[in-house]
Amino acid sequence: MPDEKRGPARITLPPRAKAPEVVEPAVVPEGVPVHTSERLIARMPPVRRDPWVVPLAGLVLAFSVISLIVQCLVAFS
Repeated sequence: MPDEKRGPARITLPPRAKAPEVVEPAVVPEGVPVHTSERLIARMPPVRRDPWVVPLAGLVLAFSVISLIVQCLVAFS
């Protein structure tokens, strides 16, 4: 005789000590609601980035592509 199927395992949780906090979205002057994640991002100070990172990365990429082309020309000639 086949075994009876059992239902999904249930974990009983104790009742919450306090009710979850309901956060109201902040309203900016334009009237658009701002949610929690946007509020956290707005609090972050602007990051000062080095202006040479992108040009140097472009040069490295360009030289690696040129090197690959030269290697292919040498290998297949």
